[in-house]
Amino acid sequence: MALPSLASAERLPARPASQPARAAELIARYGPALVILTLPLEFSAMYLRQPLARWLLVLVSLAFLYLLATGRRTLELPRRPSVLLLAAFLAVAVAGWLVTRPPGSLREIGDVIAYPVVGLLLMNLVRDSPDHRRAWMALLVSGLVVGVLGIGLGLTHHTIWTPNPVVANRDNITFADPNITARFLTLCAAAAVMMFGGRRVPVWLAAGSAIACAIATPMTLSRSGLVLFVVSVALAVTVSVDRRRALLFGLGIVTVFVLSTAINPDTRQRAIDAGNFLLTAVTGTAHNISSAPTDGSAGDTFALEDNRRYLIGAGLRMFVDHPLAGVGFGGYQNQIKTTYRWLIPSNIPNPDTVSHTAFVTIAAEQGLVGLALLLAFFVQLGREAWRWRRVLWATAAATALVPIVLYSQFEGRLLEEPYLWLLLALFYAAIQRRASAARSHTM
Repeated sequence: MALPSLASAERLPARPASQPARAAELIARYGPALVILTLPLEFSAMYLRQPLARWLLVLVSLAFLYLLATGRRTLELPRRPSVLLLAAFLAVAVAGWLVTRPPGSLREIGDVIAYPVVGLLLMNLVRDSPDHRRAWMALLVSGLVVGVLGIGLGLTHHTIWTPNPVVANRDNITFADPNITARFLTLCAAAAVMMFGGRRVPVWLAAGSAIACAIATPMTLSRSGLVLFVVSVALAVTVSVDRRRALLFGLGIVTVFVLSTAINPDTRQRAIDAGNFLLTAVTGTAHNISSAPTDGSAGDTFALEDNRRYLIGAGLRMFVDHPLAGVGFGGYQNQIKTTYRWLIPSNIPNPDTVSHTAFVTIAAEQGLVGLALLLAFFVQLGREAWRWRRVLWATAAATALVPIVLYSQFEGRLLEEPYLWLLLALFYAAIQRRASAARSHTM
């Protein structure tokens, strides 16, 4: 019996994939979108011991590892100068923690170790334009669902959970903190503007998600949200592919946001508080930062005093005392409870000891070395985003990072913010794919 020729052998059909391989490919293809859809469901930790998104990440990780082991997928590392700066910053953070081992900092160090790995996983799974489109549609769907749910909860004065009784009257929806909710709704609205301008998602999804976010954000009573929502939407309009189309859309969203803020007396008063807060930050003179708490009003603020003032002051003092390497990663809270407790005003009941200003926290914990590396990373990331500004997926990810960085200067949670690492993953995946295509074209 004659053996088939090489040419005929090349035309033979490929052996069908096994059942585990097909299941792993299916999970790898749609897993990132499912993770993004469930990422806002922080309350699910009450029932599952961990948020649902983390259990899905375990499943997606196992599928990817199987595909790696069987040679069906390969592991790619982002090859950008900004990645080297980020890696150096993380190395400094881990080294600082190993030296100081601050009490109560295991969660913080766990985040800076685990989240970059998760980002690398997602970067390797979002490989082509359909993957990116699914990821961004999942983000907008999650924004739509959370926004609509928040509107219903706000109007009926119900809550899904109340992890912090101090903010029980505010709309935290599915998150643990209403300020984090405002951050999520803001980045979803900005993403909706860019996707609408780029015509990459259905119009109803972009419009519905942005409108729901615009209505729900004021209900969180987040002072930073009342300012940064408008700033983020304006930035999204500026970088959109079709600016005229995005401008009309953005103006409509801001109009809805302003009306939602003005109609509700609580949100209207909070907007006045936000203006006074900014005025105080600029002038350095108190301007009734918060109205006195009343029954049913915000109980997380107090007259003529803002907890961020002494929190920032304590962080700056730590930086002055430890300018080079800081007090150690994750050490801020322990230090303000012990060495720097004298900086907490004595007239504040139940003082907050968690820093809400990310750059001040990093300066206090990692000193000039850590702060310089992080700032250099963001500068280089901006340069890379500008270079690849014609790639919609990359521009959208880089732009959505801006509200995260801005919010973290008022509400904290920068390195611990999962959306930071998700957006970095989408950004590097987009430019990696385009750079690979460009190299292949020139060969």
